[in-house]
Amino acid sequence: MAKLFFRYAVMNAGKSTQLLQIAHDYDKNGRSILCLKPKIDTKEGGFIISRLEDGLIKRKADFLTLPDKGWLYSKIKKTQTEAIKEGKPISVILIDEAQFLSELNVWDLTRIVAYLDIPVICFALKVDAFGKPFPGSAALFALSQDIEEVTTRAICCYSEKPRKATFQVRHINGKPVFSGSQVAIEDEHEILYKPVCLHEYIKMKDEADGWIDK
Repeated sequence: MAKLFFRYAVMNAGKSTQLLQIAHDYDKNGRSILCLKPKIDTKEGGFIISRLEDGLIKRKADFLTLPDKGWLYSKIKKTQTEAIKEGKPISVILIDEAQFLSELNVWDLTRIVAYLDIPVICFALKVDAFGKPFPGSAALFALSQDIEEVTTRAICCYSEKPRKATFQVRHINGKPVFSGSQVAIEDEHEILYKPVCLHEYIKMKDEADGWIDK
């Protein structure tokens, strides 16, 4: 029986690498799969890219998802119908950057699992750079049948000790920021995200906010 799987972690923890490994394994065994990512994620174009080997490990997404109600289910149903006619039914759906899915998309994923019996594995960030849940991630936490943290250990960039990172902090033109829009795609500014542990994140945030422990 198909399930909706949710795999989460911070940036640099190997989410996309794990997705590409799963895709490779299915390909090697002659199984048909779909690799997707939300259209809102314009970085890297239509590719799913691992940070290993300077981004040389990558795969073109089969298509980019739109947030509209029913769109994703209808698209997958049509694709699966055509795949079955060709004798190559879809064995699994892999979704990268799933934090950018809409809540309506996630409900569609439950329909894909229930009505089409196709397993769906989503990889996503848990929270944004300000510690707030993404709508897609929140819906996946609520509706997924199988939830796990990606076990690859992302190391905090700021701690003197090798602490596990559980957040990512946004840098604009080299400066850490703690407010702004949830989605920020690089434009005229250099926007980077760095993994950080809770200890260092709260210290950096409080310093930026002028909060002092009395």
